[in-house]
Amino acid sequence: MKIDHRCTRQTEAELKRRELALQEAFTQRGRSVSAWTAWKVAAERFRSYESPVFELWSDEAREGVLQGKGAWRESAILYIEMGPRFFRSGYLRDRLCHLLKQSDLSEQERSSVLRSLLTSLTRRPSTGRFCHDCRLAVRWADDEFAARVREISTRKDRWTGGRARRMLHAIEQDKIKRG
Repeated sequence: MKIDHRCTRQTEAELKRRELALQEAFTQRGRSVSAWTAWKVAAERFRSYESPVFELWSDEAREGVLQGKGAWRESAILYIEMGPRFFRSGYLRDRLCHLLKQSDLSEQERSSVLRSLLTSLTRRPSTGRFCHDCRLAVRWADDEFAARVREISTRKDRWTGGRARRMLHAIEQDKIKRG
């Protein structure tokens, strides 16, 4: 199964729409029995939403990302590049970073992953836990990538510079450890 840009953005938009409806119903729930029922319906609608993007949680996707089978790895890399924001999107991003770290990536895949990690340094708000980005960077970083991260680390923007310094530190510590 291939999960493309459009599918991911549709999932993001639909979950945002359902989340807003749930929040609105929550604020009204104590006003009447029908408002309480509307809140329960909104909660169930939010919980029951299904998207092809959620297939990235499956065992099939896990194996596909690790082994490079089908379009799973391509979908995982695209997801990392896009950095979608919806309920539990960060958890999925963390899982995909972990799987990509374990995979044997082609040169093109590695380049895409590193490019998306550079983008993630400046993305606000971030998605997922930054430690997973650092671990993925440690696995796939080359000298050119480290130089770009070093360049970003000198920015006056403390948030971006700080993230870049943490990633660079992780890369350098790994080099020292490996000798």
